[in-house]
Amino acid sequence: MIARSALFTLALVVSALAMVPLASAQSTEGRPPQECGMTEEAARYGALEPGTVVTLQRHRFVSGDDNWDDQMARWLGRAARVTRLSGVDAAGCPGIRVDVDGGQWFWRVRDLGIGTGPQPRAEARAPSATGIPQQCRQDEMRPNYGPISTGTEVVLGRHRMVDGDDNWADEMQQFVGRRARVVELSGIDGVGCPGVRVDIDSRQWFWRVRDLRLGSGGDAGAGGGGLVASTGVSSDHGRPASVVAWGSGGGGGGGLFGTGGSATPQECGLTDATVQWGPIAVGASVTIGRHRPVNGDDNWSAEMDPFVGRQARVQQLIGVDDQGCPVVHIDLDQGQWFWRVRDLTVP
Repeated sequence: MIARSALFTLALVVSALAMVPLASAQSTEGRPPQECGMTEEAARYGALEPGTVVTLQRHRFVSGDDNWDDQMARWLGRAARVTRLSGVDAAGCPGIRVDVDGGQWFWRVRDLGIGTGPQPRAEARAPSATGIPQQCRQDEMRPNYGPISTGTEVVLGRHRMVDGDDNWADEMQQFVGRRARVVELSGIDGVGCPGVRVDIDSRQWFWRVRDLRLGSGGDAGAGGGGLVASTGVSSDHGRPASVVAWGSGGGGGGGLFGTGGSATPQECGLTDATVQWGPIAVGASVTIGRHRPVNGDDNWSAEMDPFVGRQARVQQLIGVDDQGCPVVHIDLDQGQWFWRVRDLTVP
């Protein structure tokens, strides 16, 4: 009886040990799929679904395409909740939208971590093909600016974190994505990142070299067009002061966004049946203005601020919002936000 009992106990132990590798294997099944080259219909998201908590990481290259924007860097390592399964990108990589960035960016499934704990993530970008140095913690006596010198034309990017420090002020956001000319090599900041001063902000801000692109690469924007420099005028939320109501006999005239622009219909309180679009049509090029309040409602989110003053193309005529103001979708934000026609101008 004792021998049989011992054998039975030993069999249970062996059986339990045999199950351990199986359990470990099962625990990896929840990781996101790594494959790209999928179609919308065949996209696979693994265990991801709306409500899943993930950790955002930088996209890796797939056939030379990383589907990445420098403005996404501020969210790296952040825990976020999936709000939508968002199909596939040009490389066939499935992606999602998340809550932490207001659903603005497409995050590839293959580069996500699962859960809120620290997740392994990709290293900072290697030096670009143009040789712009990415290193910080440099010697203040010999900072490395690479190809950047006084007079170089650059495109400004948002600073990425280095040792928890991004050396960033909210007022700098309005210049992100814009061309500027270097007017001063300004040494290093608190974490040893070389930086410069530029003309577009009247030398006010320190711009890290590692987050610049050479200006010959072009600006972000609809149709490859350049961005409009800030004028520093904040009255009426940046709306051109000379724009007259559409249909009142005026044509728009000069304003903050240049001359020759056409005014758009200013009326709200409309319905989908009575909406007036004026010069706005699908494909029309427009300059974006901040929404002015109507009956105390400006139908605005802080995430829309970076688009103010930029040019875009109308993608869809939506109808009217809660205040009866005609609204459209544009290409610059991939159709994420409603934009009131009354606060757009046609260049």
